[in-house]
Amino acid sequence: MATHRIRYVLLATAAMGVGNALAAEEGAAGTPEIEEVVVIGSRAQADTVAGSGTVVDQEALERFDYVDLNQVLSAVPGVYLREEDGFGLRPNIGIRGAAPERSQKIAMMEDGILIAPAPYSAPAAYYVPNVSRIHAVEVLKGPAAIPHGPHTVGGAVNFVTRPVPDLPLAEVDLSAGNHGFHKVQAAYGRPVGASGWLVEAMRYGSSGFKDLDGGGDTGFARHALDAKWRWEPDGAREQRLTVKLGHADEDADETYLGLTDADFDRDPVRRYRASQLGHFESRHTLAHVNYGVAVTRNLRFNAKAYRHRFERAWNKVDGFIAGPAVSAVLRRPAEHQRQLQLLRGAIDSTAADADLIDVTNNDREFDARGVQLTTAAALRTGAFDHEVTAGLRFHRDEADRDHRQRGYLMSGGALVWDGVARGAKASNLADTDAYAAFVADQIVRGDWRVTVGVRYENIAGMFVDRRTGVRRKSTQKVVSPGVGAHWTVAPRWSLLAGVYRGFSPAGPGSRDVDPEESLNLEYGLRFATPSLRLAAVGFFSDYENLLGRCRVSDAGCAAGEEFNGGRVEVAGAELVGWAAFPLTSALTLELDFNYTYTESAFQTAFLSQFTQWGLVRRGDELPYLPEHIGRAGARLTHGPWDVSAAVRGQAQMREEPGYDALERNLHADGFLVLDLALGRRLGAETLVQFVLSNATDEAAIVSHRPFGARPNRPRTLIARVKHAF
Repeated sequence: MATHRIRYVLLATAAMGVGNALAAEEGAAGTPEIEEVVVIGSRAQADTVAGSGTVVDQEALERFDYVDLNQVLSAVPGVYLREEDGFGLRPNIGIRGAAPERSQKIAMMEDGILIAPAPYSAPAAYYVPNVSRIHAVEVLKGPAAIPHGPHTVGGAVNFVTRPVPDLPLAEVDLSAGNHGFHKVQAAYGRPVGASGWLVEAMRYGSSGFKDLDGGGDTGFARHALDAKWRWEPDGAREQRLTVKLGHADEDADETYLGLTDADFDRDPVRRYRASQLGHFESRHTLAHVNYGVAVTRNLRFNAKAYRHRFERAWNKVDGFIAGPAVSAVLRRPAEHQRQLQLLRGAIDSTAADADLIDVTNNDREFDARGVQLTTAAALRTGAFDHEVTAGLRFHRDEADRDHRQRGYLMSGGALVWDGVARGAKASNLADTDAYAAFVADQIVRGDWRVTVGVRYENIAGMFVDRRTGVRRKSTQKVVSPGVGAHWTVAPRWSLLAGVYRGFSPAGPGSRDVDPEESLNLEYGLRFATPSLRLAAVGFFSDYENLLGRCRVSDAGCAAGEEFNGGRVEVAGAELVGWAAFPLTSALTLELDFNYTYTESAFQTAFLSQFTQWGLVRRGDELPYLPEHIGRAGARLTHGPWDVSAAVRGQAQMREEPGYDALERNLHADGFLVLDLALGRRLGAETLVQFVLSNATDEAAIVSHRPFGARPNRPRTLIARVKHAF
């Protein structure tokens, strides 16, 4: 396998060893195996899975009470995060080389069910559950991700929600901080005979940390209401039925518009006047039905049915009616002084189209529904034990786009509509019908555990452009095999290795565009004792055909348009460690770290209309894959007191392909962010906590996308009280 400008890396992380971030022995969600809402489950399972997996459990989530998924996933190696708004409202998550753009190359799930708005028809449609209502977060990489497609080139993220309690529960959780931050959360649940129920409600938000020129709101508010009902009858056959209903909404004064680098250096939290009409609204509803039954002691069956609906409208600056792209104005302000002054509101517009600011309402509706069936059987053949798992999923999703454009004059620092009715920028419908099947056999003999599996996807898509009347159909079929092995060399030592074929489908109706496929390898070493855990795993991904997808913020292409980028190679190394030291009989110190090193290289040269690639030379590194990322944490516990610190950092990151010095190309800053937390329990019922995020007030350009330099969240102090009645 020839490689150009890329070194093979022999070490990386299994991520299994973050001792305090792993689920307890009874399982991350505290539910029996028949529930099957978890994809990893217990510490014992995580340590022997033939692939890399991490569980960030409730204890780890509680320590800093994060509401930002970017902060939560910083505890997981091999995961790349691109911040956008400072609060984690629009996550950009990538795994092991898979592009982080809008989390479109990963399988995102809630309780084992695909949760993205339209994972086949519009995978870049961003949505993430509110992290505060999540009980655990699981991340799978390597061959272990095969059962959870359709996007398997990187891995899978599963959000596990709180289980229905076995004992009466009444809980209130209140937080307040600077920048108007607030969080109000409550949970109430009761067991009733063979059943039980749980209701959770929350609101959190902020007045915003950015300052809009001339004044105005820059904050957000999110609400969520969730209800669960569980039925678990007595009887010879263990079974459980769970029904979950949920509603969430968001109201945010957010914008795509950032700053020039020079303006960022002077005031990183500034917002230009042209963003004053920026407003985002969304509504998400879900219904999940989950039934599991132990047919016999060695045969389990699970069925899930689901329906999601996500509606969103984002009114935001998209550029000029007839003028240069906003990204070009902010990147080369000396060449576009007039347009920059218009964005700042420093001058007034003329009637010319070149002076008219384009404010477009990107209105979209998504619908997803499906049924998935899984069965697991344990059997023995000769000297071999087998755990055979098979699954089948029928899924349909739709994406309906209606983008309405208006032209605005900048007048006296205010945006004034020019009164011209303009047609739709985009009006289309995409839908997909897909069925997927997988089968896997985990074979155990002595110290060896080998998993062999295969996934099949059959995808039929349709794209309808309402403006032109064009209708396009497409079909995709793929078989993705994989094998992983785990060998317990000694009681404390184990080795793992795996290889599988990854896949990420093209959108419905795509013509002359091939889906993304990759050959992925991993290999590693684990060491574990009750007080020390270390892991090192290497990974290598050979992309036969990289797939890029145009966004509204990309100039020169239509939103959703797809492009092929040819062959790409990505190699990396992940390291993980955790240790616990009892300093005295009452004082304990815990230390943990994770680190990821990554290299990448395009293997062909080409010129692409896709602005995130442009002119690519053979050997160019991929954008948005930082060479170094990591996190280190320390925790001191003494009776009711808990003191924690975490430092997370990232090296400078390319934002366009290249292999020369980063400073010569568009890039995001490197940064180190320190978070501190102090907590004290007042009896068994009450927790008082103070969290200081970004304690050193580090200011960094985390991205130049969508438009211009964007900051991370500045220093934030939050006080919290959690009480159980």
